[in-house]
Amino acid sequence: MTNLQDAIALCFKGREGQKCRYEIGADFPAFEGHFPSRPLLPAVVQLLFVLDALSRIEQKHCALKAVSKAKFNRPVGPESRLTVEILPKGSNVFVAQLLLDGQQKCGQILFEVTTHETH
Repeated sequence: MTNLQDAIALCFKGREGQKCRYEIGADFPAFEGHFPSRPLLPAVVQLLFVLDALSRIEQKHCALKAVSKAKFNRPVGPESRLTVEILPKGSNVFVAQLLLDGQQKCGQILFEVTTHETH
């Protein structure tokens, strides 16, 4: 892997409307060293999954401008199936719901982005 964005792209399994599905294997690079005895997906990497999902839904590159609120309810570990649901809240403002196995809420993020058309 050259970087986390490439690794996230490899985890992508499909999109249905405002939801993107990902399967995060045990070999996902963000688990290395975080934490050796109980690997957890860092919150900042969960945010990268959210940006990837939004970019796929909006079909343009989305860069983070601000996070207004973030809450992480459950840890995301190796071999997880993560669903990211994006809900628009205003001009370039969104809420992301993160779900494990499509059901268990594991996080919610209120954030603002800047966008650029992709070619």
